[in-house]
Amino acid sequence: MSYEPSRLLARLIELRLVEQLVPVTEHPERTRRRIYRIADNYLAFWLGRVERYRSQVERGLGKPVARLLESELDDAMGAPWEAAFRSHLVRLVTMEEFRGDIVALGPWWNGRSAVEIDAVGLAGRARTPVLFGEAKWAQSVDAGALARSLERKADNVPGVTENRTYVVAARTHVREAPEGVVPITAADIFAV
Repeated sequence: MSYEPSRLLARLIELRLVEQLVPVTEHPERTRRRIYRIADNYLAFWLGRVERYRSQVERGLGKPVARLLESELDDAMGAPWEAAFRSHLVRLVTMEEFRGDIVALGPWWNGRSAVEIDAVGLAGRARTPVLFGEAKWAQSVDAGALARSLERKADNVPGVTENRTYVVAARTHVREAPEGVVPITAADIFAV
């Protein structure tokens, strides 16, 4: 039995094992700019990091492999951290901590200049880009420097106006947050 790759991929998306990401400003059915990723963080870690060492673990090298995986853990945390950050921003929008007319929130990137933004919020019927967020998997970040970088990146987003909100995130501490920049930490994101 053979399967067409596109049918198989569509089935994996339907089962929520794989997710398709497109720039938030584009329509998923009309764009060619798509990224596919394993939807479950544990499965992604297993397949992306652990599986390659399975035969070594089975040969008795489990402890050294575990130490190696632990030393590489920070390298695997970028995408899950960004997804948690976006989910938190959605919660803040629904709690009306930001503009109440944000109707879409997701990652954004372009192909021309390789600009990537972790979170862009679109407002109203016109879907105007108004919220821009960057999440760094670092213990601490300089919010001023990150906000300036984010401002330059935001200038590349189609339809952007001067009415913008910037959000920056780090694991434990956001330093030097200028006025108008919203700082977020893991304690905010994972608060119960």
